Amino acid sequence: MAKRRPFYLYQRKKKHGSYWYVCFIDPETGKQMNAKSIDCLKIQLGYPDGVAIRHRDDASRIAYKALEEDIVFNNFSNARFIEYCQKFWDYDESPYVKMRNSIRPGSIGREYCINMLCNFNKHVRPMIDRDTTLRKIRTVHLERVVHEAFSRGLSNGTVQMIILSFSVPLKEAVRLGYISRNPADKLMKIERREEERGVFQNEEVKRILDLIASGTVDERISKCILLSLSTGMRSGEIRALRCSDITHPYLKANDGIEMDKVVISKSVAPYSGVKSTKARYSREALIPSSLGRMLLSGKREDELVVDGISSEYLKPNELRAGFYIVLNEIGIDEEERETRKLTFHSLRHYYSTFSEDNDVKEEDRMAVMGHRSSRVNRRYTHVTDTQLLRAAKVGLIIMSAEKSAEES
Repeated sequence: MAKRRPFYLYQRKKKHGSYWYVCFIDPETGKQMNAKSIDCLKIQLGYPDGVAIRHRDDASRIAYKALEEDIVFNNFSNARFIEYCQKFWDYDESPYVKMRNSIRPGSIGREYCINMLCNFNKHVRPMIDRDTTLRKIRTVHLERVVHEAFSRGLSNGTVQMIILSFSVPLKEAVRLGYISRNPADKLMKIERREEERGVFQNEEVKRILDLIASGTVDERISKCILLSLSTGMRSGEIRALRCSDITHPYLKANDGIEMDKVVISKSVAPYSGVKSTKARYSREALIPSSLGRMLLSGKREDELVVDGISSEYLKPNELRAGFYIVLNEIGIDEEERETRKLTFHSLRHYYSTFSEDNDVKEEDRMAVMGHRSSRVNRRYTHVTDTQLLRAAKVGLIIMSAEKSAEES
């Protein structure tokens, strides 16, 4: 009886050319595994980028090399589940992260990998036997993780992030043929319930602005607050903003007020440093030139608009502490702040809510805030007293009509 070949090669034609794929034969079961890209195997084997796959013989050599190096079966199919997932979220070493960021630069950041790894280590690792391999992991193991998370009172959103910490690595293991199916696919669907975010009232914002005008607020914190209220910028975008990103003056509005343009193209994060914005594209906003002058006063073009206190960039905890001092000054203490879930990010929610309340079109709000989804944008708008009053007028009209009918 002829011995079955260890793999089969074939080509896929795509838009930019033909690419080689290989289907390995599982020596234990005799079943054909899912197709693997020869280019992906080349990366895993550490081949230089310049090595091209021109012929079947080139692809065959890499497939045989993958078998010799045991990256097809031993190191992955029989790898321990915990170790596999931990390596998967290693930002510096993960082939998956490198490939994703090669295809779309900046699509997976260091902060995201750290958060995923923390979720996995904190909530998943203690629930799974350390010797359980990728092949042996089952839906029942993963359901125990989810059940434990809910029993601890974690929110739906947090549980979903925990699930992602293992479901994404397992999905990639299926794609590469390490396992035949993803046991996470059989988990019950969890409805995403967004946590209600806090938003400031108009009177509270007025008190904040009055306090800033009095000159008693740290200049750095004042700049951050004013930029967020004027443009809806995120804190990381404000802390990364340089004077060269502001064009002063830019144009004169119909009412004669001069405006400056702010280009929002970067953000800063604790581990990644300077990176692209959350949406990974630049956007623009206009601010009054009076604010632009204040932001640029005494600054060189290459300097940051907001200086750091203990480092080049203002740290998140420094901004948070300074902002909470401002809230205390206007009468919002720690207990109220926590009850209402008020943070610096609440200023961004206020900007969106106030814009909608003043009939700014949704597409205009999305353009300035950097939202590509109406669903996401709606999470930033809150019901205001002005909206309630507009709706209440309908009731007044109805009641007036009924009263007139009774009198007649």
